Amino acid sequence: MYICLFSLPMRYFFRIEYDGARFGGWQYQPNCISVQQLIEEALAIVLRSPCHITGAGRTDAGVHARAQGAHFDAPEEINAERVVIALNALLPPDIAIYGMTRAVPDFHARFSASSRLYKYYFSERKRPLHHKRVWKINCPIDWGKVEREMGCLRGPRDFTAFCSSGADSKTMVCDIKHVNLSKEGDITVFTIEANRFVYKMVRSLAGTLVDIGRGRLDDTLDAIIESKDRNRVGETAPACGLVLENVFYPAEGFLCS
Repeated sequence: MYICLFSLPMRYFFRIEYDGARFGGWQYQPNCISVQQLIEEALAIVLRSPCHITGAGRTDAGVHARAQGAHFDAPEEINAERVVIALNALLPPDIAIYGMTRAVPDFHARFSASSRLYKYYFSERKRPLHHKRVWKINCPIDWGKVEREMGCLRGPRDFTAFCSSGADSKTMVCDIKHVNLSKEGDITVFTIEANRFVYKMVRSLAGTLVDIGRGRLDDTLDAIIESKDRNRVGETAPACGLVLENVFYPAEGFLCS
């Protein structure tokens, strides 16, 4: 009879809110500070051992998040509430941890996600209180036309045309579950939820919709998608207006506390 002397690590899930303005993105970068790097450094101090975290997605430099998801493995059970307090004390003001909870052993922050929701924020006037939070548009936009064009996005489509070079995706098909254009005061908000997104897809869509709305592009959005031709897409919207609003997971991925 053999006795196991080693216990399996315990997996924990948590949420992160961050202002991405000064970071090189979520993932480690060789020549700049990343969100992942600072959280891992803080977590190593709190847990007193190196700890790797895995995020739901790799937001680009300058992109923000309200509810990024991530997981890590701890060698033993931890007091999640106390760990969150300790991490937030160590992390800078533009990163916050919340919602830490036990997850099932095979839970994965990226691959267990059922969908992701992004919002892109536009403003047609200068907004000092929203500096690096919106894309200031310097020309009139026909938002009614933009909204009509968005109808073709729903459902599974091949977004090859909207994927920037450098992507490592095996497929360009994304299933758009929800898309919407709304107003928050005088700020226009483009909301999109899908099972997955290809590299810089949301920013490419946002920029293309603006170019259609301002009359710079004669193509319809549907025709551009069908073409799979990157050269027919409009400009890529700046990172500052993009927020990862939420990452959704099945409830069975988490253990009751």
